Amino acid sequence: MSVTQFPLQILKLLLTCTERSLGPLIKLQNLILILLASALISQAFATAPTSETFSHPLLNQIYEMHSLAEAGNKDATRRLVAWLEELTAEQPDNGILLVYLGSAYTLASRDAFIGPGKLRYLMAGRDCMDRAVTMRPDDPNVRFIRAINNYHLPTMFNRRSIARDDFRRLVDQLAKNPSCLDSLTSQAIYYYAGLCFAQLEEEQNARNSWQKGLDLKISGPLTAKITQELDQLTPTAAGQ
Repeated sequence: MSVTQFPLQILKLLLTCTERSLGPLIKLQNLILILLASALISQAFATAPTSETFSHPLLNQIYEMHSLAEAGNKDATRRLVAWLEELTAEQPDNGILLVYLGSAYTLASRDAFIGPGKLRYLMAGRDCMDRAVTMRPDDPNVRFIRAINNYHLPTMFNRRSIARDDFRRLVDQLAKNPSCLDSLTSQAIYYYAGLCFAQLEEEQNARNSWQKGLDLKISGPLTAKITQELDQLTPTAAGQ
């Protein structure tokens, strides 16, 4: 399997999942994987510094274990967290590994009993993503994963504003360099950015973002979702 085929297979799998079949945390992790997949694009390998490159077989192993954890295998989740903690200890400046670790911590939060441990894992995942963005502020892959994660966190954690700022910045990055991400990830950014703009009552920005998502001419669930949002968007509906 080639490096470019690998993320496309993941994305195809994620986009065929129905919202009804996913619990809130599973849904969050599925969306996070969209970025994890896009991080494997050859462009990312070409521009990443040496400390952020690692072999495709390793990525494949991480993805396979993450898939098991995502499916509810608690032992796989524990092993994945331990493994990524070891890898990030060896490569503390590797933003891609930090993204995976943050995702794994979120899965560990899902599996933990209600109490301090559950919150600890969730906060650890959040902190890993913040560190990754601090290290690589101009990396759209890293910023997107934080944006998706923060967007789906309960509002009590006060992270929605960070997600909105991230999506606004990602839209700006795509305007300057449309090829910095693959088309499916770009469409996901336009979809969520549109939701954020609508919540802020920025109707025209929401409309423009969704239209750019449609202009990519991708046949799939996100296109249907964008079309539905555009049909429902009115000056009074924006902000609801």
